[in-house]
Amino acid sequence: MLRAIPERNRQILQMRKEGVRCVDVARRFNLSPCRIWLLEKRDAVDRLLEERRSRLREMLRLDDALEKLMPVEDLVDAIGVMVVAKKRLMTHFVAMGKKEISLRELMDMCLDVPVEGLDFMMPPLMLVRGVGKIGLWLVVNGLTKLDLGERCNEEWRKRLEVAKQSWRVIGRTPYSGLD
Repeated sequence: MLRAIPERNRQILQMRKEGVRCVDVARRFNLSPCRIWLLEKRDAVDRLLEERRSRLREMLRLDDALEKLMPVEDLVDAIGVMVVAKKRLMTHFVAMGKKEISLRELMDMCLDVPVEGLDFMMPPLMLVRGVGKIGLWLVVNGLTKLDLGERCNEEWRKRLEVAKQSWRVIGRTPYSGLD
């Protein structure tokens, strides 16, 4: 059933692009015209977000600068983490009074550091309320999949190897796209 809904939505959007009236589409799929309108609105928002991400990713690749400060929201959007993790990261940085962050700072947040007052190490991202293990993997995978530019990609690969060793990652995990 869950797989059928995206296909149904794709068909609805295709019919609307072909000019079929909203009422006719709604009747065919046994939905309200308002629901059809909401699907169209969501599709438009998704397209705009994807265009924004593409521009931000291209900017990161062309800049190829680890130390360049950029708005937190832009960096998080470029990486493409899911909405919940994005909100938690944004809340964290607002609470810290940070409006901008460098790529190097974000990479550092993915690596183990000693936890204050305790005798173990953990990535700072794991200490951000509501991010947890899944949010950490989302950021790690986002950085891994992005083309950050030659220098930044090389720096991330080095850091990723250190992280994989400290996390004892040999192969795939439930949350990672790492090999």
